[in-house]
Amino acid sequence: MKKFVLAFLIFLGAIFGWWMARENRKLFEPPVPVEHREEDTQQGAIDTSRIAIGMEIWQVKQALGAPEQRDVVVATKEMKKEQWIYGNQCLYFTNGVLTSWQELTTNDKR
Repeated sequence: MKKFVLAFLIFLGAIFGWWMARENRKLFEPPVPVEHREEDTQQGAIDTSRIAIGMEIWQVKQALGAPEQRDVVVATKEMKKEQWIYGNQCLYFTNGVLTSWQELTTNDKR
């Protein structure tokens, strides 16, 4: 009986750990080096030659650093849409892939 309870607790722990890792996937993304973050906050506008449609989130973070603001627009099991704001530029991601970006006017900013 004790072995069964122990095996059951190990099984529950494994399921809980898998669920937590799935829910907190962003914690496992590679970090952006400090020199990129400092450089990009002083840059102001996005250098569009450094990013391209189809890049993954970690690649954009490598190129531009952390965003000033990050909003999840839609989140379902099948789709996650995010918008990241860098100065006067807004980047749009679908399921972790850059789909488009645009320049914000003063009326668009929050």
